[in-house]
Amino acid sequence: MKVFKALIIIFLLLLPVIIFGNPKYVELNNLAIIRGIGVSCNEDINLYFQEIIPTKGDNGIKYQYEYYQSDSKNINDAFKKIQLKTKKKLYLSKVKFLVTDCTKSNQILKDLKLHDLKIYHVQNDVFKRLQKIKE
Repeated sequence: MKVFKALIIIFLLLLPVIIFGNPKYVELNNLAIIRGIGVSCNEDINLYFQEIIPTKGDNGIKYQYEYYQSDSKNINDAFKKIQLKTKKKLYLSKVKFLVTDCTKSNQILKDLKLHDLKIYHVQNDVFKRLQKIKE
């Protein structure tokens, strides 16, 4: 009888998860795994994200890249614009590098809540440099 009651209690505790699912769970196909970020500081802030897309081929896994771009007066607004443009959830935990022509790269890292990245400072086209990095 005690085992039966324990099973009923466990079932009742798991019932909301069964009905509503895990709210933080996201399918891998619905994630945009961001590998690199580019920030250009002109009159407006131009924000670029480099999404890595692994594809299975005959010789193993190949990587393709898709790019997202937005501009605004500040980084947070540009980030929100990119979130609205893409149907995928932006996953920034795997970001490896930042390409920027801004003088305050620490503020960029703080705004995007990132740390321990390689930072590339460039004088001209941030987007072209972002496309060339192969790490």
